[in-house]
Amino acid sequence: MAIKSSKKVADIHGELRRLVLAGEWTVGELLPRETDLCERFDCSVGTMNKAMALLAHEGLVERKARVGTRVTGASGVADSRQGRSVDLDAFAFIYPSDQHEGIWRTVKGFQQAANESGRRVVMLSSGADYHKEAEFLQRLQEFDVKGAVIYPNVATPEMQVAFSQLIVSSKCPLVLASVNLPGLGRPTVVLDNFHAGYAITRHLIEQGARRIGYLSNRAGSMAMRDRQQGYRRAMEEAGLAVRPEWVRIDASMESNFVYPLDEPTRLASKYLAAVGDLDAVVGATDFLAYGIAEAAKTAGIVIPRDLKIAGIDGYYEPESSDALRVSTYRSPCERIGRLAFETLEKLVSGIPAPADELLVRGEVIRHASTM
Repeated sequence: MAIKSSKKVADIHGELRRLVLAGEWTVGELLPRETDLCERFDCSVGTMNKAMALLAHEGLVERKARVGTRVTGASGVADSRQGRSVDLDAFAFIYPSDQHEGIWRTVKGFQQAANESGRRVVMLSSGADYHKEAEFLQRLQEFDVKGAVIYPNVATPEMQVAFSQLIVSSKCPLVLASVNLPGLGRPTVVLDNFHAGYAITRHLIEQGARRIGYLSNRAGSMAMRDRQQGYRRAMEEAGLAVRPEWVRIDASMESNFVYPLDEPTRLASKYLAAVGDLDAVVGATDFLAYGIAEAAKTAGIVIPRDLKIAGIDGYYEPESSDALRVSTYRSPCERIGRLAFETLEKLVSGIPAPADELLVRGEVIRHASTM
């Protein structure tokens, strides 16, 4: 039901957006009441409210209590702000919280490249709030920003649709870093996620594992899909079977930068209780891998004697020096940030990006969890 509901919101938002941009309602005109629109689009008030909220986040409409929803139009919003433009002559980097190790390292690579080139930068951190990130993207027009790198933070299909439309409609040169939203015509610098899943699974096979499971969240993410495909390719090449119950891909995507192991440990506890006899598990992220380690400890499973564990990203390590370290495929985040900056510099200079998607490979780091 949740998937159907999300698709309904996205469909209605897309149609309303098309009508607004096509001039169905002129700038300054009030849209029909939401109850009337519900009848027109055959949907609930809640669904219409979400679709309207997405329009408002794009700056196409303005919603006021006891007044209604008035068309502003993206161009009208930009025009009204031009008088307050600030001359920065800078590049911007829009990203979620730098409490996340991978994001922090990506930001670091971007800043180092900017410093070396003498380019001024504006760093805009949105935390886990997608709407704030979307607002930053819209308001780039208020400044003399030559271009921007974006580390997208989209947790639901509705957010991805709305954010993708903002990116497509932006006149500012944009480069995506670490997260790919395909089909937008914007260059992206990302980890080679297929290689990550393949290489870390090969590592477990080389350590003698044969019954290898795979646990992932973020079912709608291309990165998670590619990592799973890499895992399956490695198993296939080694002549190893993959039972359906060994692979779990959960739809959840919780951005908890303060307690990053809460959701992974919950998922891992359910997974280990259901999968049966495995001798190794690939966690699609390090957070999941450490969640598996926590769940295994609670269940009395000894690592690596009873179960080998490996993760992907190199984003997380426990603070205690005597805690178990999990083997991982370490993402070269600093290089991703640097390449994103260099790609943006080329775009601003009128040089086409070398590819729509630049894939960067990392390396396997071995720790006690697989040895």
